Amino acid sequence: MSRAKHGELAGLNVVLPRSPDRAAAMTAELESRGAAVALLPLIDFQFPADTSELDAALGSLRSGRFAWVIFTSVTTVLAMVRRCAALGVPPASAVPAGTRIAAVGTGTRRALEDIGLAVDLMPEGDHSARGLAETWPHPQGWDPEGGCLRILLPQADLADPALRENLTSLGWDVRAVTAYCTVDHPAPGVRFTPAADAGAAGTPPLITARDFLGAAPAGPRAVVLTSPSIVRRFLRLCTPVPAGTLLVAIGDSTAAQMAELDCPADAVAAQPTPEGIAQALVVAMSKGATN
Repeated sequence: MSRAKHGELAGLNVVLPRSPDRAAAMTAELESRGAAVALLPLIDFQFPADTSELDAALGSLRSGRFAWVIFTSVTTVLAMVRRCAALGVPPASAVPAGTRIAAVGTGTRRALEDIGLAVDLMPEGDHSARGLAETWPHPQGWDPEGGCLRILLPQADLADPALRENLTSLGWDVRAVTAYCTVDHPAPGVRFTPAADAGAAGTPPLITARDFLGAAPAGPRAVVLTSPSIVRRFLRLCTPVPAGTLLVAIGDSTAAQMAELDCPADAVAAQPTPEGIAQALVVAMSKGATN
C-alpha cells in the first residue's frame, strides 16, 4: 500500500470500514498525510424489497408537492439516482425548480451538483443532521400562511429520527421515506452501489475481520468508525479489539453508540469529511489508545 514518507500520520496503519467505491477521497487524504490504509467493508446498501413508497414519493417530488427535499448522505443521492433510472426519469429533473434542496455535508452537496442539482441550504459549521436542524428556517419565516410546509426526507431504514422530529416540532410537515436499507456486507438483495473493485490500481488492500484480529501490523493501528451501524457490526466481528488500537468516530452519534457499547472513542471528528477524520486521527495519536 502506498505511503508518504513524511506527514502527521506517518507510520499509522488506518483501517477504513468501507468498500473501494466509497473510500477514495478518505484514502487519498490519509495517505497524503503519511498513513497506510486498508479497507474492511462491514456494511452494504440495497433497495427495500418494496420500492412503491419510494417511487410514489419521487413522483410527488417531481410534481412539486414538496417545498423542500433533504439529502442526508451521498448514499441517499445514489439511491435516488438509481431509482430514477429504473423509472426512466433523468435525475436532474427529479427535483422541480420550485422545490428547495438541503444537504448534509460537502460530499452530499457535491454528489447533488454532479447530477445537476443545486443545493439551497447546507449547515456551515456542524455538517450533520443536527447542524441542519439547528439552521432550518422557521415555518413563519418561510410561509406565514402555512400553505407549503411539506418536506420530503428520503433516508436509510436505520436513520436516527431526530431530524424528522426536530423539524416536525417546528411546525413542518415531514414525510420520511425509506430510500435504502443498511445490511451486512455483502448485500444479499438488490444492491445499488457499484461493485467493489479490489484490484484497481491504487486501491488499498481489502482485509477481513480475521485479518484484523490476526497478526498485528508494524506500527500503531487505528480504525475509523463512520456510523452507529458500523460500530455495531465492527464490535460483533472484531471483538476483542486488539489492545492499543486507536478508535476514531466520525461524529457525535457514532461516538455515543461506541460509549453505549463500552468502547469509547479516542477522538471524534469535528466534521464528517476526510480532512476532519485525518485531524481526529492526529488527535488520537497524540493521546494514545484508551482501549
